[in-house]
Amino acid sequence: MAQEPQTPQTQEEEQMGIFNTMEEYNVELPVSVERIYSKLPKVFVEGYSLVKVSLIKSFENCSQYISRSGASFSGCMMYDDRYGGSIKDVRGIYYVPVTPLVSIRTRNKLAGNLDEMKEIIEEFIQTKVVQDRLETQKKLLIVYDNNNDYTIKVYDKFVKGKILKFPLRGQQGHLWVSQVPKIDIMLPFMKISYIEIYNHKINFEKEVIEFYTYSFGGWASLIYNQNDSGIEVKLQSEDHEEVTVFFEPHKLYLFTHPKPRRNTAD
Repeated sequence: MAQEPQTPQTQEEEQMGIFNTMEEYNVELPVSVERIYSKLPKVFVEGYSLVKVSLIKSFENCSQYISRSGASFSGCMMYDDRYGGSIKDVRGIYYVPVTPLVSIRTRNKLAGNLDEMKEIIEEFIQTKVVQDRLETQKKLLIVYDNNNDYTIKVYDKFVKGKILKFPLRGQQGHLWVSQVPKIDIMLPFMKISYIEIYNHKINFEKEVIEFYTYSFGGWASLIYNQNDSGIEVKLQSEDHEEVTVFFEPHKLYLFTHPKPRRNTAD
């Protein structure tokens, strides 16, 4: 009897199949207090490389930039109503809502210099919509861009990504390989058996899953060994000795490498 043809899996069905095979991996990490991580945070800073990582689009990467002329700049400030309503510069990566509390966008630069921008932000905080929110929420994250988008965005809800060092499974120069907890959201992915991260060539014994993430200050690659057996992963570089790392079946791993600052071995 003739067999019925199989229906090809949709991307969503394949994602769900991968997601369901991922095994639990709980990690106890010292941050401000000891905490068990059973899921990979959506936004965090990888502690070995200090690469900022986000699994989702709802984030703000807070890094200060100012041009030589001082006319183009971007960055973030924190307003704290509990301490006299002061604003201060902040850095890091933040998990934020898709829509800010309030925002403005212009076709031209918002301010001539950073001092003018701070004055505009202070006036912005005094608007009714912001002041009404400050009755219950005492802190605000303000993101400004006087370089590309010409925007000011104010968030009343946000979580700063913590610096986290998950268990290290391998290292080659400034390339770090750590084992991380499973993800709790489905992410876009591709199947790979080889990747390059700066001057490092990475060969996987069998095909693996690479999930798409956002990274800043370097490179991050989130890899899932969907195979039913462990695999060897070879790290090769002209500047370093070859390193072999073992990936357990149905476990998740993170490669990170800070952005090279100069043309030396990394």
